[in-house]
Amino acid sequence: MIEQLPGKIELHSQKVAGWLEGRTARLLLPITASVDIRNAAYKSAVVDTNLFPAGFNNLCETFAANAAQAFGRFLAKNHPGVKRIHLYPEPHTRNRFYLENVRSLTSILHQAGFETSAGLKLEPADLILANNDFTGGVPEEIARSKIPVLPPPSAGWHRRRKSDHFQILGGLIQELAGLLEIDPWLLFPLWSLESAIDLESENCLKRLQRSADELLTRIAQKHREHGIHEEPFLFVKNNAGTYGLGVLPIDSGNELLSLSRRLRDKLRYSKGGRPVTELLLQEGIPTADTLDGHPIEPVVYLIGGEPVGTFFRIHGEKNARENLNAPGMRFACICYHQIEPPTASLSDPNKENLFRTADLLAKVASLAAAIEIGTARQS
Repeated sequence: MIEQLPGKIELHSQKVAGWLEGRTARLLLPITASVDIRNAAYKSAVVDTNLFPAGFNNLCETFAANAAQAFGRFLAKNHPGVKRIHLYPEPHTRNRFYLENVRSLTSILHQAGFETSAGLKLEPADLILANNDFTGGVPEEIARSKIPVLPPPSAGWHRRRKSDHFQILGGLIQELAGLLEIDPWLLFPLWSLESAIDLESENCLKRLQRSADELLTRIAQKHREHGIHEEPFLFVKNNAGTYGLGVLPIDSGNELLSLSRRLRDKLRYSKGGRPVTELLLQEGIPTADTLDGHPIEPVVYLIGGEPVGTFFRIHGEKNARENLNAPGMRFACICYHQIEPPTASLSDPNKENLFRTADLLAKVASLAAAIEIGTARQS
């Protein structure tokens, strides 16, 4: 099962590298991305991919330097004339952590050798680096601008859907699993989508219940196939969600028939108050790794599809089956190369195995995002 994966990745490394190279040859990989990964010891999988990450302040000094070098390589290859970059942020003027992210990202771009400005008012530049997920749509000043914008505004959450990403990612994981000679399920969460959702409608709730129970049955079948005794569970997510909003863990479809007003509001809550009409039901993957006794999940940061660093999301009030991307979470700036026992309890005694798997999954997620947003490489 999954314990064989690191050896298979090493054994088939040249074949996998060739596959990735062939798949990315004509695509412009996202300039920025972060990938959330859950590791259950029996499987490890991508659970979310964000193209406008807001946690650059959580990268350690080593990983920030990696990011600067990767920015330089990516832009020299794809936009060789860029000297000045304008960073277009979220309007989170009172969010201290987000402002730290903007400062860190600006510093990384400076370190990469670019003149950099930042703000919602555009300044003269050769490239606009968007750190705004455009949930509320594309602002007029961005739509009117003749300056290239990366990632493209079309990749914002006003248009993007998680289901599209996971449809593409699932196909890529099938190909990767074939190369590694393993069951694709060990690297991918099962999921389903329900559209035209009205949480006040009993018929909609019954439809959600049936869909959830069908998905739980499929997961239970996989558990029996692989000799796993863990009870299956699901995360119900806003299909266009971000910042961990609108996420609910459930153990059975019946829970959806008796949602309290608070839980209905939780599912309906999205950034900017946008209505939630599509819900993604995703296989829950319990996290098997802990730090100081609390569950952790790795967040891999990529520049141009190249992993540059990873830190851990940790939540002291959540258990291994809950969403860690929730109020009260913190980011442990303990990077992969720093994490050691006894404060950390990892499912694999060789931590490099976990890192190798996470990096590969993140690369495939970045590739899926490039296919999803359809950005071709400039000739």
